[in-house]
Amino acid sequence: MDHQPAAIYYHQIEEPELEQEPPVQKAANRLFSVITWAILFVLLAVWAIVGAFFWIPLLLRAMLRFSLGLVQSVFVGQRPDGSARILRDSVSFYRRGFVVAVETVTREKIDGESKEDPQTGNRLLLELIWAVPVWYLILFAMGWIQASPLDLWNWFAEIRWSEMLGSLIDWVRT
Repeated sequence: MDHQPAAIYYHQIEEPELEQEPPVQKAANRLFSVITWAILFVLLAVWAIVGAFFWIPLLLRAMLRFSLGLVQSVFVGQRPDGSARILRDSVSFYRRGFVVAVETVTREKIDGESKEDPQTGNRLLLELIWAVPVWYLILFAMGWIQASPLDLWNWFAEIRWSEMLGSLIDWVRT
């Protein structure tokens, strides 16, 4: 008996013709796309500055925490996995800001990373409270700021708070 394989025939399936967009709508969509990418470019430029403002102090804190975790792990005999995760997250913080901005605008997933746990609303305030003194100390160490922390404290202490609060209370009463 002679067995021949069954013949497979391929037929091209005709796709229905897609409706063409009217030229005005096509131009409007193109204009919308150009405006969207222009705004994204501006926002990415702003993120480049704002992200760096938060990223550098975040890196410093993560490196300090990892170093202390490493010392502790040597004494205890465990791996500093928690500190290492925080260091990895801190290193990728700046890049993730760009990725999130582009993903949000294009609605396409660029990065295959897992989503982080939701953070509390106070996280931004805490990072700001950390970043401002760190940048002050960096700029002071570089000589770009001449006022020492003691000078700032003296200036703050010399403010006549009672007069300011009294005038504020009088202003609110009227």
